[in-house]
Amino acid sequence: MTRYTQDLATCLGDLGIHTVFVDGRVKGQKPSFLRKFDKVDRLIRSMWPRRHVQVGRDADGHESASCPDLYRRAHVRYKTFGQLTSVVTDTPPAVMHWTYPLPMVMQGCLNVVTVHDLVPILNPGLTGIDPVRFARLLRRLFMRVDVIVTVSETVRQQMIDILGISPQRVVNLYQMVDIDIPAVMESPRIIPPGSLIHIGRVESRKNIERLIAAYVRSGSARPLVLVGPDGDDRPDLSLPQGPGQLIRIAWSERPSLLRGLAEAHALVFPSLAEGFGLPIVEAMLLGTPVMTSRGGATEEIAGGAALLVDPFDVDDIARAIMALDHERKDEGLCRDLVARGHARAGFFSRAAYIARLKAFYEGL
Repeated sequence: MTRYTQDLATCLGDLGIHTVFVDGRVKGQKPSFLRKFDKVDRLIRSMWPRRHVQVGRDADGHESASCPDLYRRAHVRYKTFGQLTSVVTDTPPAVMHWTYPLPMVMQGCLNVVTVHDLVPILNPGLTGIDPVRFARLLRRLFMRVDVIVTVSETVRQQMIDILGISPQRVVNLYQMVDIDIPAVMESPRIIPPGSLIHIGRVESRKNIERLIAAYVRSGSARPLVLVGPDGDDRPDLSLPQGPGQLIRIAWSERPSLLRGLAEAHALVFPSLAEGFGLPIVEAMLLGTPVMTSRGGATEEIAGGAALLVDPFDVDDIARAIMALDHERKDEGLCRDLVARGHARAGFFSRAAYIARLKAFYEGL
């Protein structure tokens, strides 16, 4: 979500649209003997239906907007009372663009909310989010917000079909990928070149256990590198005896991560559920072949430029790994995937995304 929000603000700036982030952090640290009362204090204060955002200047003279403990209190209010929080300010913006569905709306302006996926509703076993509460929140929000934005046509259609949202109220803008490749290639190398790489949270939703089983079955001697933090659960990362090697990197500076992706032999991304699948486009832009899941948003985003597999079939994933593993990156199938990937990545370029944003905001 952070990458999406930063890219959105950057591109709106390119369009001459001024943006301000609403800071909901609590400033300062309470004495330890008072912190134990935080939950009680937050529960009492969550009864207030309105929160005021103060707009001013920060220490550097930039315009700022803040409301202490805004987001946590709004969540407590919704969880306890089932009520949204109204956010008010003395100088409302023209548009409040919530980049994730939160239990609040801003008064006096248009409210836009981005919904990245419906995974908690469609695949509740793959997340730690309560599917009933999430669905209720979306329906409650959609009664109050003006426009809903999604990041793939797959998610847009799911919202229309499953939640009954009018097609006119849901707009798909996709996401953008913009990489300074020369700068990336000068960053420190932390991932062995020629690896098979997976990027994302290490959890069941990403199909990690089947990926590892397929990797072992393929007999590949290339390292399988898992880059990303622990997710909502703990997949089995044990690797049986064989020629392969599993490398786990829980965190990396983004430039080094992208260098590793550029130097990888292939991205292996057989995810069970995605709203977009950012690593797919990043790999294509960096000239790395992609293997990903057939069906849903991953196939849509790949756009015919990836090797597709059945994410529930270990043998199918293994065959795809073997097909990629046995060729050089500049030969045969790999070369073809790289060429098609470069062409597909252009659809998600900064210029293309700005054009979509311009049309959308002019429509508002």
